[in-house]
Amino acid sequence: MNKSEVEFCDFSWNPVTGCENNCEYCFARKQAQRFCGDIRLNKASEQLKHAGKGLWILEEPFKNNQGKVIPLPVGFEPTLHRYRLPMPAQKKKPANISVCSMADLFGEWVPDEWIKEVLAACAAAPWHNYMFLTKNPERYPRTAEAYGNLENVWLGTSITEPEDMDKIMQLPEGFHRFLCFEPLLGGMDTNRLHGLLGPVDWVIIGAETGQRKAKAILDRKWIEEIVSACRRNNIPVHLKASSEMTAVWGKDLIQERPEQLKHEEAIIPHCKECEQSRMTPQGKRGNRYDCNKTNRHIAGRYSRTSPPWCPLRG
Repeated sequence: MNKSEVEFCDFSWNPVTGCENNCEYCFARKQAQRFCGDIRLNKASEQLKHAGKGLWILEEPFKNNQGKVIPLPVGFEPTLHRYRLPMPAQKKKPANISVCSMADLFGEWVPDEWIKEVLAACAAAPWHNYMFLTKNPERYPRTAEAYGNLENVWLGTSITEPEDMDKIMQLPEGFHRFLCFEPLLGGMDTNRLHGLLGPVDWVIIGAETGQRKAKAILDRKWIEEIVSACRRNNIPVHLKASSEMTAVWGKDLIQERPEQLKHEEAIIPHCKECEQSRMTPQGKRGNRYDCNKTNRHIAGRYSRTSPPWCPLRG
């Protein structure tokens, strides 16, 4: 699980990677090409389990002949990285987690069992907020019973053109719902959009980034129309930071988020003040501190700060 560069996410978590949508503007596919190594050679390895047409499973991180870990050994072919499933539970501090940003978890090619395994891993760490995004929101309800605590699940859909607006009606009730207009490729039917935004909790707008030859050029009017519709519906708006967005909107970007996705940085108590700390006087040598929670000795230099292994750090 990696630290996220997106402003509203703390981590990106990719237990499933790969996608069959073939979007020409997809950044994830380009990333996969950089971190795949020799795909033909990788597929011959016993580390990869074939799970059907174009589907793969990895039980452990894939390593090449030199022992180097290859994050995406089959490129952008759909892969379940089962060893990544426990990662959210290992983070003890509440966080906003973007789930499968290197895939479309709800694409029709993804087996139901993969989705259920991912959702079970989310349910095992209910202190986080989980953000899902798909081009196929009609599949959300089919696995609704596996989502667990609904308060920490955010279901979103991608909208890039006016033809995509029907997807808004496919977002299931009973969940936090959001829209991601990224990359925004054209203007929207604002009257229709206004009528569809009622059940939506949040809207994100982003520009196409990168150096694609036919890259879409963002128009400020497209953004203003969406922002206006959101204002009429009292929906928070977030403009994703990028040089392309700043060039059109300016540096003063609207960056709002729902209350549920705001969290203050937790203050980690000093070991001397922590209820888990146990102090033992040692005469002239001073005091010895041990952690009851982990049964570990707290070295002197950490007694006033909190050691890196402290479980409260997350």
